[in-house]
Order: sequence, then C-alpha cells, then structure tokens
Amino acid sequence: MVKNQRHGARGAVAVVLAAAIGLLCVVLLLPLTASTSAAVREITLVTRDMAFYLEGESEPNPTIQLRAGEEVRFTVLNRDPGLTHNLAVEAWGLETRYLKTEASTTVLVRAPARPGRQVYVCVPHDKMMRGIIEVVAGD
Repeated sequence: MVKNQRHGARGAVAVVLAAAIGLLCVVLLLPLTASTSAAVREITLVTRDMAFYLEGESEPNPTIQLRAGEEVRFTVLNRDPGLTHNLAVEAWGLETRYLKTEASTTVLVRAPARPGRQVYVCVPHDKMMRGIIEVVAGD
C-alpha cells in the first residue's frame, strides 16, 4: 500500500510539473504570436473628371503622405464614364491594370525606407492625372 501511495504522489507531482512547464511555455511564446507590425493603411483613389481624388475629398490629384516603410493598400476606383484609367508610380515599378468605368483594383505596397517624393500618374492621361506621394521619416 505504501508503494502505491508513493507512485500516486509521483504521478501528481509529474502532472503539476507538466502543467507548470506548459503554462510557462504559453507565457513565453504568446508574445511571439502577437503581430508587432502596424496595421495596413487603406487609401482609396477615385478617378473622376480626369483627376485622382482621395475618397470623400474634393482636391484633385492630392499629395499623398506616407511614412517610410509603411504598408499601404491602394484601391483605385474608376468613376469616369467612358474613360479607362490606371495608377502608376514609375519610381516603385508599380502599374495597375487599366480600369473601365466602375471597375476597381487593389494593390499592396510598402513605402520606401527613405523619405522622398515620387510622382503617381494615370499612364494614358499622365499630363492631367498626376500627383505626388511624399514619403516622410517613420515614427
């Protein structure tokens, strides 16, 4: 009977020890699963009247300010009846597909690590539809 009690006590100690190790692993590894990166910024550019507009804004071909290294999802929505548009940033090697009226496309980009200014255009209408993306130092 003493032998069975000893095995029972060892079993209980083993269970408690295993639970403690498991809890310690969870506590130590949990921070590694959390995302440390900032959320992706959403920017919607609407094309209308042969210009780009930030969604809900009235300034044509606005300067868009991004933080260095920031991840951005650009959505381009063509609201220009009968015209085809796209978005291109030559300095980044970025060019979306051409969009017919009411079509849209989305592209995910990471702003350059260094501050600077890049031109964005609609390729077929680059004389009228052009603006600046200004990359500023990150936080």
